[in-house]
Amino acid sequence: MLALSDPIGPPAARRPEEALQLVSLALSDGDLEAALAQYERGALLLPWAKEQAHPASVRDLLAGLMAWRVPLSVAVCAVLPAGDLALVLADWRMSGRVAGSRQIELSGRGSALVRQQPDGAWCIVADAWRLDGSGATA
Repeated sequence: MLALSDPIGPPAARRPEEALQLVSLALSDGDLEAALAQYERGALLLPWAKEQAHPASVRDLLAGLMAWRVPLSVAVCAVLPAGDLALVLADWRMSGRVAGSRQIELSGRGSALVRQQPDGAWCIVADAWRLDGSGATA
């Protein structure tokens, strides 16, 4: 059987803050490839600022967050543009039930450095969140 590729690719961010919003929507929808499309190749992601000293693979970290199947939301606080770069400050929140009916409540502030690509889209170069809170509970 011939496998067909998806003719419609993930949306591209047309404003710096849209890259973070698209990551949030993609992860909440369970679409890892759409979330990864918002990051440049070689991008860095550090979601647990106080627990992890070095960024890990963006794919692995996003897949781990997505595996919880808990909605992720982002509220952009500020965008600081500087030519083809922008610093985006945002509040992140994950809240809901994970496998085994455990409740999870994580939230925190984050910042992302995004860069405008030659095609006009904006992609994340480096992303740091400080998610903490009640974590997963029984």
